[in-house]
Amino acid sequence: MSGVIVVGAILLLVVFVLGILIGWLLKRHPAAPLPPPPPTPVPSPCLPLKIPDTFDEKGLTSTLSVRLAGVPADGSKPVPQRNSQKVIWVDHGDEVLVHLDSVRTRILDRMLVVSIDLETDQTGRTPLVVALALGNPNDPAGLVAVTDELPRGNGLLASRWGRVVQDAIWASMLGLAGDHAKERDSAPMGITTSAGALHLHAGRPGSVVASGSAGAAR
Repeated sequence: MSGVIVVGAILLLVVFVLGILIGWLLKRHPAAPLPPPPPTPVPSPCLPLKIPDTFDEKGLTSTLSVRLAGVPADGSKPVPQRNSQKVIWVDHGDEVLVHLDSVRTRILDRMLVVSIDLETDQTGRTPLVVALALGNPNDPAGLVAVTDELPRGNGLLASRWGRVVQDAIWASMLGLAGDHAKERDSAPMGITTSAGALHLHAGRPGSVVASGSAGAAR
């Protein structure tokens, strides 16, 4: 019995000595500090929007003159050139010279008027004027416009190239509305006008909107 007591005492002494030794080692070699937490990522600044919500006549004229250049005849992707002054449109084998530097716009309440000079051998250089009836900010008509059957201007030029001009202008406006909405991760919702200002409206992605070419008034 006394032998068991002696062994137990020795074990307790060994444990006591090991505890002292471990404590001494920990004091000499403290635990390494934990690494600092990773820095909180700083959100990248939002890229500036290139297309504003509202255009005045000067800004819209400049934008349309670039977009009306059209698509190259070889089908390649167009590269907008702000210094381009003339371009040739081709339609069913016919050609017309378009003076992009002649584009003029008037923005009225519920009305957009666009004038552009076209030139052919038969007519010379002469303007065609397209009037688009739109909604206003208090009564948006979505992506819908109403226009005359043909633009105003030289009858011969209007009869051959009038519809082409109307479609080109309206396609440029729809493209502008689409690019405006895309910058905002939204869907194009409408194009409206008030006196001296054209407004682009965008909504949540997936919204159902009306689209297509401008309808002709009858």
